[in-house]
Amino acid sequence: MRTLRLVIFGLLLVAANADFQASVLDGSGGLLTGVFANSVVLSLPPCTLAGQDVNIEYFNVPAGNKTLLTNLFTVPLCRYKRDLISVNENNGQFVVSRTIGYQVKNLVPGIDYRFQYNVGSERSNVVEVTTRAGKDYNTIDDGLPGRSAAMLVITVLLSVAMFVLIAGMIAALFIAHRK
Repeated sequence: MRTLRLVIFGLLLVAANADFQASVLDGSGGLLTGVFANSVVLSLPPCTLAGQDVNIEYFNVPAGNKTLLTNLFTVPLCRYKRDLISVNENNGQFVVSRTIGYQVKNLVPGIDYRFQYNVGSERSNVVEVTTRAGKDYNTIDDGLPGRSAAMLVITVLLSVAMFVLIAGMIAALFIAHRK
């Protein structure tokens, strides 16, 4: 119980030091996920900071490396749909493009990261993310052992049955036409 209290106090302390909230995007923004093997999609800073340059500071937890990406983009104005990653929705008549977040690229798969926006003198909360561990495509089994022969037999049987059915229908038409 004491550990739970310390964790809650720590989260409140981190949130109290943040000037604005940032998060990893999920399915609600038009993406299936915001966490990929080599990148992460973060929500944008609030538009009240419009016109200011954005820096992102991230920390590779296992390696202990801190990286500062400076002047990545300028916070968009409030009047526009805000997104640096554009999601297109098409209903047949028109296409709506929305900007939903910023993608931090060139990350290492399966590693814990901590991200924080720096916009002017304001800082976001720390967002902790683990990138997905991708599987090497060379290890994926693309063979169909034991199934290809069965598929061939089924295909041949269905083809022969279709031929017999069509030949029977043609024969029935000729026999019915003679009477």
